[in-house]
Formats: sequence, structure tokens, C-alpha cells
Amino acid sequence: MAGTSTIPPDYQDANPLLYTFRDDNTGIQPYFIAVSQFFFFEFSFRLWDRAVYGTWLLPSDFIDVKIIKSPPPPPPLPPPAIFAPRRRRASRIRTIYLLNYPKAILLKTSEQLEKNRKKPTFDLFDILFACSPLFAHAIWYCVIQSNCMSGAFATTWNCYNLFGYRIYNYLFDPYSMFAYEYISKMIILRDKRHHEVPWIVRKKKWRRVLGNIIFYPSMIISTITFVFVSAMLLPYIFTNVIPMVVIYSFIVTIYAYIVTIYAGLLKFYTFVTKKIFKIDNDKLPQIEVIVRKYHFKRRFIVYFAIRWSPHLVPFLFNLSQYFFYSADFLGALNREASSRSIVAYFERVRNSPQIVHTILTAI
Repeated sequence: MAGTSTIPPDYQDANPLLYTFRDDNTGIQPYFIAVSQFFFFEFSFRLWDRAVYGTWLLPSDFIDVKIIKSPPPPPPLPPPAIFAPRRRRASRIRTIYLLNYPKAILLKTSEQLEKNRKKPTFDLFDILFACSPLFAHAIWYCVIQSNCMSGAFATTWNCYNLFGYRIYNYLFDPYSMFAYEYISKMIILRDKRHHEVPWIVRKKKWRRVLGNIIFYPSMIISTITFVFVSAMLLPYIFTNVIPMVVIYSFIVTIYAYIVTIYAGLLKFYTFVTKKIFKIDNDKLPQIEVIVRKYHFKRRFIVYFAIRWSPHLVPFLFNLSQYFFYSADFLGALNREASSRSIVAYFERVRNSPQIVHTILTAI
């Protein structure tokens, strides 16, 4: 690349601004910190729900996703003499057509958990621990991006990629978990309205009033955060992530195969054990409990894989910062792995002039 002869070899064949701003919020975490972030957020969400709602379940645990066969369309009727308003379709079912075969996707609150009226909803946790840090970090990266064009090797395309590199490595993981629960809470609220269940269920009047005072600001702030951060991330899905998904499709394929094979083995085990113990299930209640437990675990594996899959997106985005800048197919993978050096990361933490922000960004 012309004009990059002064860039050290470790930063060659990459976005040159990663070198220009190497000490300014471009160093990314090692893989183990990304994994730790996932479990930290997962445990924090569940611990809050346990303390406030008496359940270890997250809002997303209350959601069932089913694909059902759509009923055949009614035969066409002759046009009425007087115009009649069209009947509004139920908002809970979305119809799709796959190979000209009608299917319906149903997103609804789990029937098994329908009796639990006190489901997790928007509350102080969203304001203090989910939205505020996420929104503040989004503003922070917008502010520090303002001086990008003053750096060496700065172009519109390079600055565009630098901004994406920052927000995808530091915002996308917490955003994906926040967005997952935000959408689940909105589905729960929709179903509560459908079943005429109050959004806030509290026995004492003062608790209902306090719940409403917290609920509506939390829902508004969550919606603003969701829309704002989504708008920042969305363009890069088309310019960086999708191309890397196509080019490095084997990574996505291997991930899907591992999850499918493991879930398939558990399904086979459940099928066999249920057939073996079905006749004597009354005499073997403990076996019945164990069988049901393993049957649930198959769903848990798929659920865990879906929740973890967004954490592959920053990895795929990072590959574009090398592949788009003349790195070869395997070279981009090697450079991405090298950028997550544990030694280099802790060296940056020790020497960072904004060490508090650096540590908070990691969690």
C-alpha cells in the first residue's frame, strides 16, 4: 500500500489507522476476556432477576419460537356490494413462504410459564447497568472518532473502518445481550396486553405505583439506546460482516455443525432412553426425572449456541480490517489472533493514560 512504508511490519496489510491510533482505544481484548464478558453479563442478569422477580430465568427464557403450518387460505369471495374494512391479522404470527410452502413463525410467551405473571420486565437494572454504560460508551466512541481525519493515513474509508473496529470490539458484545433481552421483554409486554394481563404485577398499591414510575422511563431509555446503538452498528453488517461471513463461511459452518451434532446426539439419547423407560416410568420416577432433564439440556445447548453466536461477529469484522487491506486468506486469521495477545493487552492496560476507562470497557 502506497504511503505506508513507515508502518512497522506488525501493522502492514491492515488498516493503517490501527497503527496511527494504536494507543487510542484500538487495542482489543484477548479471547478469554470476551468469554468472561459473556458469563459476567449472563450471571449479572440472572442474579438480578432472582433477587427482584424470584426466578433465575431471563426474559428470553420465557419466549418460545415455533414454526407451524399456516392454515390454508379461505376461498375467494365475491366482491361485496359495500366496501367492508379488512380484518386485521393477529400481530403474533408472521407468515413466510419457503419453497412456495406456507409456514408461520410464532414468537410468544412460553405456555409452560404462562402462569408466572411476574415475569422480568424493564426496571432499574436496564437504566443503571445495561443502558447507561452502553449509551455512554457509544457517545464516547463518537467523540474520540471526531479527530480521526487529523491522523496520518486518514481517509474517509479508513476512518469509517476504524470507527467500526472500535464499536464492534467494545460495544457489540454487551449490545447483543442487551438487545436479546430488550426484544424478549417487548414480546412479553405484547403478550401481556394480548391476554389482558397488567404490565406491572404487584400486590401492594405503593409497589405498583413505584413499579410504574421506574418501568416507563426504563422502557423509553432502553428503546432509545437500542435504536441509537443499532443505527451505529447496522451499516457495518453490510459492508464488513456479511462479506466476511461469505469469505470465511467455513467458520460459521463449523460452529453450526458442532452445535447440530451435539444437539443431535442428545436428541438421540433422549429418544432411546424414553423408549426404554417409557413402560416402567411409574416404577422408575427418578429415571423419568433424569430423562426429562437430559431432554431439556438439548434445548439448552441450542439456546446457549444462539446466545453465544453474536460474539462471533466482532471476530468476523476484525478479519475485514486485514483482508480489505491486502492480507491473504490465512494471513487475516493470523493477524486477528495476534491482535489479541495477552501480554500486549496487559501492557496496554498498565500504560494507558485512561486506565479506569480501559478496565471498565473490558467488563
